[in-house]
Amino acid sequence: MYLVEVVPLTKIPLQKPQILSYFSINQLNEGFLVSVPLGRRQEKAIVIEIHQIKDFKLEIKKAEYELRPVKRILNAEPVLATQQIKLALWLGNYYFTSPGLFMKMMMPRKVQISKFKVQSYNSKFKINKPQKLILVPEILKIDSLKNKFPKEKTAIIHSGLSAKQLNENWQKIARGETEIIIGTRLASFVPFFNLKEITIMDETNSSHRSWDMFPHYRTHEIAKKLAELFGAKITLKSDIPSVESFYFNSQKLLNLKIDSKKSKNTPEIELVDLRQEMKDGNYSIFSRKLQARINSVLEKNQQIILFINRRGLATFVLCRDCGYVAKCPNCDAPLTYHLTRSKPDELKPLLICHHCGQKLAPPSLCPKCNGYRIKIFGTGTQRVEIEAKKIFKNAKILRLDSDVAQTSAQENTIIQNFRQKKADILIGTQMILNSANWRTKVPLAAIISADTLLHLPDFQSDEKTLQTINQVKNFTNSQLLIQTYNPQTQILQIALKGELKYFYDKEIETRQALKYPPFSQLIKLVFGHRDPKKAAEQAEILYIKLTQQLKNSKILKEAVFEISEPLPAFIAKERSRYIWQIILKIKPFWLASKSERQDLLTLRNKFLLTVPPFWKIEVDPETLL
Repeated sequence: MYLVEVVPLTKIPLQKPQILSYFSINQLNEGFLVSVPLGRRQEKAIVIEIHQIKDFKLEIKKAEYELRPVKRILNAEPVLATQQIKLALWLGNYYFTSPGLFMKMMMPRKVQISKFKVQSYNSKFKINKPQKLILVPEILKIDSLKNKFPKEKTAIIHSGLSAKQLNENWQKIARGETEIIIGTRLASFVPFFNLKEITIMDETNSSHRSWDMFPHYRTHEIAKKLAELFGAKITLKSDIPSVESFYFNSQKLLNLKIDSKKSKNTPEIELVDLRQEMKDGNYSIFSRKLQARINSVLEKNQQIILFINRRGLATFVLCRDCGYVAKCPNCDAPLTYHLTRSKPDELKPLLICHHCGQKLAPPSLCPKCNGYRIKIFGTGTQRVEIEAKKIFKNAKILRLDSDVAQTSAQENTIIQNFRQKKADILIGTQMILNSANWRTKVPLAAIISADTLLHLPDFQSDEKTLQTINQVKNFTNSQLLIQTYNPQTQILQIALKGELKYFYDKEIETRQALKYPPFSQLIKLVFGHRDPKKAAEQAEILYIKLTQQLKNSKILKEAVFEISEPLPAFIAKERSRYIWQIILKIKPFWLASKSERQDLLTLRNKFLLTVPPFWKIEVDPETLL
């Protein structure tokens, strides 16, 4: 008879144990997939430890629960390797969530589990060649990389593969038959045999985060832990690395290395003052200098890329008599003015909320004062496209945003059409920055309005602005024009002069003084309620509990730097719920000594148990907005 420790592959309330005990008459091994009773239902689980039950008779007798049997063995071979189990347990601890959710991600999807197995690391296979993992943010970027390596030595991992392809590649990696593994963030969960190198391409790309699915995680943290488990080396590749990565590299912490490559032909950057354009009577979104440059490029039958960080025709609708702004009834956010195609030859105006998708007809009269001086303000991709067609009448123009490219196939078609020179001008949002690597560069790129990037109330605002400017700059080998109403803004001047070291030095100094990452770990606690009073009350109640607990614990004060007062979120109302948040600044995990790290997580997680289950806990949030 055996005592079996398992991790169920499901979400379990964090107030309850995540590792559960059962008994079995069969001898099981680590990594086996079994079915166990959990409450009144049956759940799949991974075996992580096995003991002789006779050695634990006293503990079992004292237990406050009845030991139940393993219901069924679903696979008589391990489906997870030892290092995968260690990684999943650590991720559950680090991200304060059920480790079983990570274990579930570590098995190929839609595969008959009874046919799937991972060869043990102590296997009969003697292939022991070092493996290299290359992580890319987007599936489209894999094609440009995989041809650089021998096909027989390379395995591709991403969610677009069939279950059969994933299974085959998973097994090859586990047996050590592949030396190069290229993939998206999913590839960080495969059963490596002898991992020795990890490279994260375009490390600042937001697609390295699982913002669109639960559990939330970031590729960088997985890579750091994998490096620790396998003794591997990490290389982060980016023209403009994150402040956090720059600091880690400068301190030679965690064996990180930033690889920044500069283009041979550095493009000329120019700032265009839109205030002067208005003074001179030009009210177009295209400055005279930009118009002249575009015409010059078009005359040579060359191409242009225009970037704007907003989609739609206008960013908000305003009454000039009373100041009314059309807002979403479900969210505290302005509605964006769009022109939608109701018929092939008919464009219909529509107000759309970019947070919940609410659609409303634009008002002809002000709903507040009944005035008729309703006007649209701001600039989006649709307006840029419409004005470009008026000014550059003979140019062929393409637009790339989530309104016209709702699938990756549509996105790829637009990009390919532009690459094949079926269009002269490409207008795009952030989507264009996250697309596949551009094989050829255009002679002119422009940011239509840099002001949409500036002055956001987030500690990473300047960093992200600099990265966006650099990404747009990478589209050209000749000239980048940046239009703005604030040309003297420090971050724009830094971009213009290329003073990157100055930026990093000042930013690191500021963050250290204010205890922002990398000098702390941020945790965002989020609560929403349909009643604004209840939302505020619950936020205040939790704040009092957290501060009181911190006040009464000397040990906790060493781990928790700061608890912010509860405040409404940047978008205070979303999907009919009033959102409040509390920000915690915790002692940073990666700057702690290795001997301190586990104790730090244990202490932090014990503190987080104070947070009620109806609150959302975001560890290392992408933004504080």
